[in-house]
Amino acid sequence: MSLLTEQVPATEVDWSYATCPLDADPASFGPFAALVATWQSRTSRQRPVPRRADFDFEDFAAWFGRVFIAKVEREPFALRFALWGTQLAEWWGVDYTGKRLGEASLAPHLWESTELAYFAAMDRAPFLGIASGYLSLHGRSFIKVAAVDLPCTEGAGLSHVISAHLRIDPDLTLRDLLPGCPLTPFVPASG
Repeated sequence: MSLLTEQVPATEVDWSYATCPLDADPASFGPFAALVATWQSRTSRQRPVPRRADFDFEDFAAWFGRVFIAKVEREPFALRFALWGTQLAEWWGVDYTGKRLGEASLAPHLWESTELAYFAAMDRAPFLGIASGYLSLHGRSFIKVAAVDLPCTEGAGLSHVISAHLRIDPDLTLRDLLPGCPLTPFVPASG
């Protein structure tokens, strides 16, 4: 059985991650369809991953409060949040604006071996990302969210990630939420 259809979390942080081709049909992304279509409309044959500058604030109007924009840092590889939506701050119980991924969680080191590995894979070979999980490591195990992660570049490698989130029913899996989406499970390499 696929990790995406089981109720068992895929990682130590109670999250499941999946990759999708950059040119996947936007309609297959269910509630994220319009956002994926907008992202794809900013791509071309010469530039299969758009630049962060290709997007305006209004492009995310339907997702205000539920978006983060993270800037990639190098040496060491990390994500620092340039924007952390107000609804995300309410759900997580912390405003991550200006902070690194996982910095304010109950176990920051676990994010390095899971979600940071996912974004490092996106840096090496870009994909549209899907993630879902509980906010347990932020003391909010009663909240489950799903997100689409959209890569942006300023040349070589990942420069930013734009991510939109929604709160979902605890029993809902990624396959339930996105039944036609070409999801490939992402499982971090074990250390």
